[in-house]
Amino acid sequence: MGYSKDLGTAEMVGICPITGFPADSTGQLLDPISDRTGEPLELIEGGELANLTNPYGHLHFAAGSGDDFTCFDYATINAGPKGEFIILDATYNTETGGSIFNTGYEIMPINTEAEKRKALAEAFGMVDQAMSIDEVQHTIRGWNQRPEYFARAVAVCLFPRRFKRMRSCGHLENFVTDRMKRYGGTRIDRVIDSILTGPAA
Repeated sequence: MGYSKDLGTAEMVGICPITGFPADSTGQLLDPISDRTGEPLELIEGGELANLTNPYGHLHFAAGSGDDFTCFDYATINAGPKGEFIILDATYNTETGGSIFNTGYEIMPINTEAEKRKALAEAFGMVDQAMSIDEVQHTIRGWNQRPEYFARAVAVCLFPRRFKRMRSCGHLENFVTDRMKRYGGTRIDRVIDSILTGPAA
């Protein structure tokens, strides 16, 4: 799950036709579950519910410089009989241009291996797009991460089993550290490459 707690609020104006979840005027999905009680909230038109993603609010995943950068967020949702989905969200902030605007918002199904692979490819595509905006230079030292941090985190979220190893005692353990997601490395990148390549035809 992405960083989707303690977010802002928005007014519900309709129901998302894909997931059946309530949505606000920008198309953002709204969370129908109360953070306090864990129970479904009564969906009253004009009511306020928590957004699921908030890239600029968290500034956890970023690509760019200190002046011009894209920030990312993601969240997975279970829409019951409609299946599971992932939200990939990107916001561009330009200090030099004095504006903030959304550069990508995707709601994608993740019920099959192929759907998860497509969503992961989209996450990497968002990072590539961010790095191509006006040839923005990424500051690894300033952000304490490589631009692909976001997409690697999505990979671990969607394919958790691929990032586990068998211990001598017979238990599976996660071999991916936050540092590996932030900076990459032969092992994590090799697993991600094999996921994106997919099974042999």
